[in-house]
Amino acid sequence: MNSRDCRAQIEALRPLVVVINGTRILTRETLTAFRIPVLNVHAGITPKYRGVHGAYWALANKDREHCGVTVHLVDEGVDTGGILHQALIQPGPQDHFATYPTLQMVTGSRLLCRAVGEVISGTASVIQASAESRRWYHPTLWGYYWNRLTTGVR
Repeated sequence: MNSRDCRAQIEALRPLVVVINGTRILTRETLTAFRIPVLNVHAGITPKYRGVHGAYWALANKDREHCGVTVHLVDEGVDTGGILHQALIQPGPQDHFATYPTLQMVTGSRLLCRAVGEVISGTASVIQASAESRRWYHPTLWGYYWNRLTTGVR
């Protein structure tokens, strides 16, 4: 996404909005070059669960009220842009580390469609979220095992 070639392709296509998911952090140079809103579907409730595996970490922390997905504007930070929409997911007893992202994308896709329409029509608005913020990383094998033993989160 940060290559000159990608920026040139976006410029040639002249979209009204760019949507990303699972990419590297966009540089200031890239965001400035796009000159249009960039949206991300984040697998977590921001700002509390920035980074990776937001649903897993929310469940491991016994924080079901923050187990979900966020659609946000992209800025130079890691999942720190203005929040457009958020929704919770409800993992069942058969769900686990590998299925949480699927549940999040199913829910996030609907939010993303709404957000794209709002951005294009000029009706998008940023919602306020809690000030608590932390960036989360991949759990270690031991950490995953410990959380499984102590919380039952798979």
